[in-house]
Amino acid sequence: MTRDTARNAFAVLIATARERFAVGFASVGFDFDEPCWDIRALKDRTANSASPRLYFTRHGTTDDPLPPNLALAVKSWLILEYGSATNMGPRLDSVRMLWEAILNRRQQASRRFRWEDLCSEDISQAELLMRTHWSESTIYKRVISIIAFAEFLAARGITRALYYRPQTPRIEDFHRHTIAGQQERRDRLPTEAALLGLADIYRELATEPRDRLRIAAIAILVVTGLRIGELLTMPTDCEVEEVRGGKPRYGLRYFREKSRGGAKMFAVRWLTTTGAELVRPAIAEIRSLTDGARRRAQELERTPHRVPIPGYHWAARMSAADVSKVVGLLSPPTQIPHHSDGNGIFYRASEVEKYLLSLRVALLWTVNKRDGSFQMLSETLLVTFRHFFHPHHGDCPLLVEPVVIQDISDFLSGRGEIRSAFERFDIREPDGSFCRVTSHQFRHWLNYIADKGGLPVDLQTRWLGREHPRDTEAYRHATVDERLTWVKEGIRNGQLSGAKADAFFELPHSKRDVFLEAEIQAVHITAFGLCLHDFAVTPCQYHLNCVRSCPDYLRTTGSFSERDHLVQIQLATERALAGAKDRGDVAQAWVDHYEQTLIGIRRALAVDEDSASPDGTLVRPFAGDKRR
Repeated sequence: MTRDTARNAFAVLIATARERFAVGFASVGFDFDEPCWDIRALKDRTANSASPRLYFTRHGTTDDPLPPNLALAVKSWLILEYGSATNMGPRLDSVRMLWEAILNRRQQASRRFRWEDLCSEDISQAELLMRTHWSESTIYKRVISIIAFAEFLAARGITRALYYRPQTPRIEDFHRHTIAGQQERRDRLPTEAALLGLADIYRELATEPRDRLRIAAIAILVVTGLRIGELLTMPTDCEVEEVRGGKPRYGLRYFREKSRGGAKMFAVRWLTTTGAELVRPAIAEIRSLTDGARRRAQELERTPHRVPIPGYHWAARMSAADVSKVVGLLSPPTQIPHHSDGNGIFYRASEVEKYLLSLRVALLWTVNKRDGSFQMLSETLLVTFRHFFHPHHGDCPLLVEPVVIQDISDFLSGRGEIRSAFERFDIREPDGSFCRVTSHQFRHWLNYIADKGGLPVDLQTRWLGREHPRDTEAYRHATVDERLTWVKEGIRNGQLSGAKADAFFELPHSKRDVFLEAEIQAVHITAFGLCLHDFAVTPCQYHLNCVRSCPDYLRTTGSFSERDHLVQIQLATERALAGAKDRGDVAQAWVDHYEQTLIGIRRALAVDEDSASPDGTLVRPFAGDKRR
């Protein structure tokens, strides 16, 4: 690659990015060449109050700009490979860290760097540098972003192709299978003391409107398992009721996060009868507490360039007491000019309105549906007056804001001088420390309850609004002992079939529990399903190849994740078998091994074709087979 070739390719890239920016980002409110982008207009939701600005500066600074060639390259990447506003910040941070590594390798001489000089060692040094700033899980994601950036440039002839594999492991791939990883996952669950404490707060301790609103929102999280962003952007008319199969059912409409495609579409979280009984009063209470804010939001939406003050013409005079009341402070803020005449000090309504306009949230919507329409503040369930949750300010009755994640987080965990609800109501753990919980722990807890109760992974995935069953694995917290209890209960109530289940029911009642305790002493999780073999007694005779007629192997009928994994193994084995037969020098033992594996896979897949076993039933495909 010559320097002139790389330079010409770079010029084409920048021109293409500018053209795309002009066509697709015309209304974002910032210029392509600005050193800081305010990306609020690109956000899909307003519930997250995190900084919406992107600084094209060196890592850790906001005033030390990146060199023009690097800034233009990363801007082009962000625009041409745009996915969502959420990932723009992490992507930019990755490249900023790459630049620090490049400078370190070149003794801070930025002029020495050319794009054609970018190499794998630069990425390696960036990965090492990240270890002083971020956790391993974050490092892995950032390195993947750098690799994507390098591939983006290489595909356009700006850099040479690089082949780099992250040295930092992907934590979620193996850590969950270690003892420490299992404990870490268990720690994500809210404690019993915290759950009981929240119940007490909801039932009797919370009396002030600001506390009632947040604990009612938390009650919905506990029952529904919604993501916090899904809850905070729920529409006012969120309740759905219908009759199916002669039975009434109740659910909540919400905008699903992490969904494929650009448009934001409604989904419905259907609830059990008990869940509906808990959610109905919480929704009603929230509607009542936020009704005034929604009506005021309608006024602001009718006059988007003003903040009209009821009862005052724009040229009218206002007293200090009047101004204090409308802004929610004990005295008028110094930013509003005051005037005086023979009658004393006064304020002009137009100047008060100008001050309020400077405070008003820039966006009067909570969800950009990406189809040209928005869910406005007045259509959103969780909206409040400005400063509604502020511990020292009064409400500003003329300005409306959405409830954001930080408002719920402050209530649950506190922040700085803001005490959590557990501290204010003196709710503690058994060791005397104040309880502490995050909003996402409720989702883990509800998933744990479903998993512990034996709900198949596919149903957990679908009900909790995930794209793929493998995403549910990060939420499965049941211990080995709990799964062991689950299997035994499955045999007792007839949900599990097979030789051991048949023997159980053939025994007298007085002998059945003794039989279960003696025969079933271990439960292991495999990609194919469950395994009942006790490795403490004998090693695995099948070398974890469960489908080679292992009698301890269990399949969950209707499980998409298990079936998908079996199909993938089947395809790979068929290819290996074909290759073995094509090569005459392969030992017959390998051919036999592949053929036996394929027979076992077909038997395991056939479990789903048994109409006598409803989805979610644990079945032993090789029950009665002799051990090899």
